[in-house]
Amino acid sequence: MFSKIILNQTNLHNNINCIKKIVNNKQICVMVKAEAYGHGAKEVVNILNKDIDYFGVSNQTEAEEIRPETDKHIIVFGACDNYLECMKQDISFALFSFNDAKNIIKLAKKNSLYPRFHLCINSGMNRYGVKKIKDYVKILNLLLKNNIELEGIYTHFSSLTTDESYTERQKKIFYEFISLLPKNWKTIKHIGGGRSIFTDIDTDMYRVGLECYGYGNEFVKPVMSIKSRIVDIQKVNHGEHVGYLCGFTASKDMLVATIPLGYGDGLPRKLSNKLVIKINGKDAKSTGNICMDAFMVDITNINCKIGDEVSIMEDASSIAPLIESTEYEVLTNFNKFRGEREII
Repeated sequence: MFSKIILNQTNLHNNINCIKKIVNNKQICVMVKAEAYGHGAKEVVNILNKDIDYFGVSNQTEAEEIRPETDKHIIVFGACDNYLECMKQDISFALFSFNDAKNIIKLAKKNSLYPRFHLCINSGMNRYGVKKIKDYVKILNLLLKNNIELEGIYTHFSSLTTDESYTERQKKIFYEFISLLPKNWKTIKHIGGGRSIFTDIDTDMYRVGLECYGYGNEFVKPVMSIKSRIVDIQKVNHGEHVGYLCGFTASKDMLVATIPLGYGDGLPRKLSNKLVIKINGKDAKSTGNICMDAFMVDITNINCKIGDEVSIMEDASSIAPLIESTEYEVLTNFNKFRGEREII
């Protein structure tokens, strides 16, 4: 393969150690959804398997894909479509309602299995979860009746970095729900949502994503970089176009190199005529619209040849402003990357 994602496992370990210090060695759930934010879920799980307590995913398929890679707890934070299979594979899952709890417990009893619930509290995100205290109490009573403890209870903060008063409101609501837990339960309280590890919120476990992969704190370093190779070089005459829809017109005679990576791999098309990559230590700018499988760069003043390595991304922070987005989107775009992932 010409293109590859490079994962720096030293940076990944160091980032986790940094996070552990920040949270005073409380439990950590590393989010590996969307191919670990584009890094590669199986690769990240194998690197961090001995370092953390839980892995978090978005759906059942993601959980089942990493289950053979780890004996650690896995939590599905989105909706599941086969709770029976989750219980058989010892996969924990989010609980959103009384009806869900009733149906899952019935299924568990029928198959002599134990459901590992993590109850989602809707404290203001308004995406998933229990919002009313009366519904929450119904769920607790149902669990008590069936001799089942909540493995976890959690919420998600929507605006940690933008709205302090709304965050305080969410904290107050979450604490109110926690206060009603049976005193003898060993339920893990956990939170997530952006920079949650930098808050003063009292909790047992933190869910971390972006910080783990090297963003959001000055002490962490990017884990992912992307490299490829020049596979063709074209001479473009003055007045000719480059790429689809005549996305670039040459104002002079020039040389253009083709790199076999495109929006089909996660490179945003919005980077067309904006992305700057490195070839033999020199800057080369994207030329023409990025294609599904390739993009072109201007190499008129660069000494290079077919087969030379190119550095496409070292830091997602340099790309995010170019597409008016965040590092989250830049990284997770590469969850569909079609090259290899190499751990160094």
